[in-house]
Amino acid sequence: MIQIVLGLKDRVQRMVQNRPSTISSGLNILMMSLLAFTLFFPDMYTVSGIVFSIIGFFYLCKRLLSGKSVFEPHLSGKLCLIFMAYAFICALIQLWHGVSIKYYEMYIPFLWAPLIVLAILDGHIDRRFVWLGCFLGAVFACFLALFQSIHLGDPRPYGFLGSPITFGNNALLLGSVALAGRHDPPLNLRKPVWLALAYLGFGFGLVASLSTQSKGGWPLIPVVLIWVLVEDFWRASRRGRLLFATMAFTFVCLLPFMPLETSLSRIKSAANGTLAWFETGEVVEGSADARLELWKFGLSIWPEKPWLGHGREGVVQRLHEKIAQGEVHPWIKSLTGLHNEPIQLLAEQGLIGLFSWVMIFTTSAVVFGRAYLQRNRVLKVLGQAGLMIVAASLLFGLSDMNLMLNANRQIFVLLLMTITALVIAERRKTQLLPKPTSLQSG
Repeated sequence: MIQIVLGLKDRVQRMVQNRPSTISSGLNILMMSLLAFTLFFPDMYTVSGIVFSIIGFFYLCKRLLSGKSVFEPHLSGKLCLIFMAYAFICALIQLWHGVSIKYYEMYIPFLWAPLIVLAILDGHIDRRFVWLGCFLGAVFACFLALFQSIHLGDPRPYGFLGSPITFGNNALLLGSVALAGRHDPPLNLRKPVWLALAYLGFGFGLVASLSTQSKGGWPLIPVVLIWVLVEDFWRASRRGRLLFATMAFTFVCLLPFMPLETSLSRIKSAANGTLAWFETGEVVEGSADARLELWKFGLSIWPEKPWLGHGREGVVQRLHEKIAQGEVHPWIKSLTGLHNEPIQLLAEQGLIGLFSWVMIFTTSAVVFGRAYLQRNRVLKVLGQAGLMIVAASLLFGLSDMNLMLNANRQIFVLLLMTITALVIAERRKTQLLPKPTSLQSG
């Protein structure tokens, strides 16, 4: 932490000495700070999106006045347009169903995605401040979770998000993105020091997630750990591999002494509830089995209106009807939504709504998969970070309405558009992509 503080001091001194880079350095520190406090202060995730959208609007005007094209002529440059298309398609379906105007707010972050890309791209954001911001964000989230859990006695801390699921999942996401940048040290930190800090940052995010007991996000843990450990073990020298093996063995030996009783109890309870639901159809545990009941209901009503769905109010109405007819367990009446994003979209907006959702994840996976497969070290790091964000959002959406919740979609759009812009910038440096051309010469 001392090296991080000294590095920031050096950055501020260079800002004063080098006026042309002052704006860029200021934006770097702003990005790091907003990511660091994303979960630590109320609504900071919304503030982050708004701030970088305003900055992006400034750069949009600057591009238009200088006659430069706004969008990059390649798939990574068009990804933000896919996000906008998703918002427009879903909004039109909602309009078709006559949904209340208050529900259209959820699509705003997807509409300002291009502005975030411009802010990162033309503001020359340094990717290493993104890793540092995510690391600090995971650390602060962990401290907040432990404060609420130990000092305030909350059985499931939730930060300022109102939901332990949302808080725990996003803390784990921030730690995962920091871990993706483990070989790209910020602030002139030595590589071994930043490598240790990156793994530590993931650990802080993991602790925050475990403290919330939100088991729906835990499948991300083995996905990320196995991926990075296999990579690092493969690249490491013989001495490094021995060190990794020793660390893994030590961790396994310490597992029996860790306070994991509550987490293991929730997993066991979910397993018992799932087995009971398949055997008897009864909701006895109230978490995993209740979700299974909701998913069965959602899939059962989808064929009634397969293309445009039932709409938000239509799904609720059909749920009450199914309960009255005895086809669905009455216990799930108290739950909001279907707790599975694909099934919720299928029931609410039909195949067209689901297809638009699939497009944003498929296109994102292609963009970041291509970057990850490049020999360029920086592109590989950025590609891994992007793929982790995509995987996290998909996994979180299997047991919750991920992007339908404000905090989740704000953080998802900000992080993914940031990584997208950084991929574009790095490809330009390596001359893999053309620079934006003048509109007159286009």
